[in-house]
Amino acid sequence: MNIDSATAAELALISCSDSSSASGEAPSHAAKISKRRSTRLSKGNARSRQRKIERAVFSYIRAVRTLGRTKTNTAEVADALSLPVREVNLAIKALKTKGVKEL
Repeated sequence: MNIDSATAAELALISCSDSSSASGEAPSHAAKISKRRSTRLSKGNARSRQRKIERAVFSYIRAVRTLGRTKTNTAEVADALSLPVREVNLAIKALKTKGVKEL
């Protein structure tokens, strides 16, 4: 099997069935590649989650503005969307860089 053409699932199977890591030896080349790919995928998933949060916060801001309210705070947005305040603050910061005015 060519390691370059192997899928992440195949590499995960190889790394799980690899007996060298159980015996204390250094992990195989396939296990190292599998770890690199999984790290890369998790970073992509985190960015995707952040984009979804930004869209949700932006939608909430638009809805609040449509109702005529001009002031709200991040705790209210976080509570309405069931998100941590920290994530809402990060989303608002990202939206500001894209030209969205704060509430």
